[in-house]
Amino acid sequence: MKTGLREIVFMVMLLGIPVGAWWFVFRPANEHQADMCKQIEAKQEKLRHLNELTGKVGDLEKEIASLERSIKFFESKLPAEKEIDKVLHQTWRLAEENHLVTKSIRSGKATENAAGLYATGEQAIQPIVIQLEGKFEGFYNFLQALERQPRIMRIGLMNIKKPETGPEGTVQVSFRMSVFFERDQNQKSEGT
Repeated sequence: MKTGLREIVFMVMLLGIPVGAWWFVFRPANEHQADMCKQIEAKQEKLRHLNELTGKVGDLEKEIASLERSIKFFESKLPAEKEIDKVLHQTWRLAEENHLVTKSIRSGKATENAAGLYATGEQAIQPIVIQLEGKFEGFYNFLQALERQPRIMRIGLMNIKKPETGPEGTVQVSFRMSVFFERDQNQKSEGT
């Protein structure tokens, strides 16, 4: 077989077809496929991130529902403003049950929570100054009975001293009790 120019051109053309096909068809298709894989990977990453966020939103909804139940529970412990006299009566009754002599019970002006915890203005604090006298054991039992009350109260500024005259074990006590309560509807709208 004689190889001439014609055969060489034919061989070059035969070899050029696969090289041309690779250069003009397969190489761009491979680049396009690589781009598509990168885009798919980026979108899958976004989906994973969105799934994580969606899971957190579900957890937040559960947390919000739990906190709303807690708020309702504590609001149920708050007396209405018109029930403050009942709280005073219960306090007086507890002192009598524990054989304490009530020297005075004075209520101050109801104030907004000074700590700023109730920005809505729906809750307020009624300070009550109480002076008692009696046996220390009776006062101790009185404090325990106050603690068991279903109301939210805080005792502060307590002063306990022994009276100048009287039997051993007798104390004179004065303290400030803060009763948290829910304001009336009219005052709520004025406070907001």
